[in-house]
Amino acid sequence: MAGDDARGYTPRTTPQVPRSTRDAYRRPPAPRPAGPPRRFKRQPPWVYKMRRTVAVLLLLVLVVGFIRACVPSEHDREMKAWKEQANQAVEQPLDVGEADIPPSRPVEMRIPSLDLTAPFEEGDCRFKDGAIDPDTLSEACAFTAKDKPYVLPGTTSEDIVVIAGHAAAGVPAVFDKLYDVKEQRHTVKTGDTMYLKTQESGDRWLKYQATDLHEPDKKGLSQSAEIWGNVPMPGRLLTISCIQPANPFEDAVRNAVIGWQLQGVVDQAE
Repeated sequence: MAGDDARGYTPRTTPQVPRSTRDAYRRPPAPRPAGPPRRFKRQPPWVYKMRRTVAVLLLLVLVVGFIRACVPSEHDREMKAWKEQANQAVEQPLDVGEADIPPSRPVEMRIPSLDLTAPFEEGDCRFKDGAIDPDTLSEACAFTAKDKPYVLPGTTSEDIVVIAGHAAAGVPAVFDKLYDVKEQRHTVKTGDTMYLKTQESGDRWLKYQATDLHEPDKKGLSQSAEIWGNVPMPGRLLTISCIQPANPFEDAVRNAVIGWQLQGVVDQAE
């Protein structure tokens, strides 16, 4: 009898599946079970208090900055007022009476509200180590220089007049009354009157009115546009002195600066 091959029978065989196909049908590995939730270390109470304090301070800074940006300060209002007054003084003719008083050296200054009377040095203020430094404690001085626009006082002066005087601790000085060291404030108020007699004014007085008050650091004084302006300012006068600490062994680091505007000419210093 012939075998199975004789009947034309082909033995059943298992088909060969490619390895890549077998790998595709494999069941994916089961995910690892999730571990317990991570626990963060609790911060001590002072940390939360510190965070709240910092947040409140930042909020205050933002509020104050917003207020300063939107609401004009008293200083801003004063500066605006004196600038308007200075512009009006330039635009309107001064009441000089019979004749103008040409620029000349000052010989005497009076501020009635302080009972202050100041004599003057005969020449220019001494300029030492880049700063105005009057020769004496008992006299004020006017400052002019070839490389500066400052002028001597008069009704026809074309720019700023600069007058300086010392303030001292332990010994009297000519401008001691211009600043209260204990109270840390100017003694002159805006609107106060100052009278100035010059070599050319004779018995008459130049009358000025206080318009603005400043306390700049000495190093920053020369760079302050709000004090010196950016354009010629006829009729404007500055008085400059040191803010002397109560301790005579401490150095003065600030100046007391008062801006004045010429109002006219009078026969008597009231």
